Amino acid sequence: MTDFAFPKTPEIEEAYRAAYRALEALVPLRTVTIEGESDFAEILSQFRTLVDRAEFAVDSQLGPTISWRAPFRAGEWGPVLSGVDLDNDAYDFGEVQLGIEAFEGPTGNWHGSALNRAGMAYKRAAKWDHPPDESGVWLLMLAPVSASGGEEGPWFYSGRIAGFVVVHDRDKDGTHESVGHIWTATAWQRRGIARRLLAEARSRFPITSVEGPYTEAGAAYLSACPAPEPPPQS
Repeated sequence: MTDFAFPKTPEIEEAYRAAYRALEALVPLRTVTIEGESDFAEILSQFRTLVDRAEFAVDSQLGPTISWRAPFRAGEWGPVLSGVDLDNDAYDFGEVQLGIEAFEGPTGNWHGSALNRAGMAYKRAAKWDHPPDESGVWLLMLAPVSASGGEEGPWFYSGRIAGFVVVHDRDKDGTHESVGHIWTATAWQRRGIARRLLAEARSRFPITSVEGPYTEAGAAYLSACPAPEPPPQS
């Protein structure tokens, strides 16, 4: 009698199954098929969706990945204010220059860009019908993760978008006066990110309104951060 040996599972299949199990822990329950009940072809068919959902979960928690160039300052390592004026194609904000992935996704357009992904996380959190589009002035809080550079020239940073405020010129008079959207990634909440971004918006623009609808937390935040009173007329 000849012993029968089952064929060994290919290494690539083992790798996919291990990745599948890891990704499964990052996405909502009941959105994927249990691995034990699936064959390899079914796992492969779900893999891209699983990766997308896992990336979205991480974007919501930590903020989308982004890169930028800026001068290096010894002893300073923390969130950095930046921004971009999409209405006027002004992509530089002070000393910070955002990487191209801020505005372009894998297909070379807005969809899948870092700003679009942050907008999608905000859309889900705020239960809006659609995310912010490719317009307005986006004020950003960037959280550095790594950096490299030399003694001369700018340093290259990689990190995450910890939060944003989008300001719009709703009446098309050339002045941005309305805050349309405010968002902070979950892990960065209660650290003053939104407060700093809103203060920056009010210092740069004659803000007259903060648009709704608001989440419960958003309404409480705005009550705690009212617009400053205008100086008395002399």
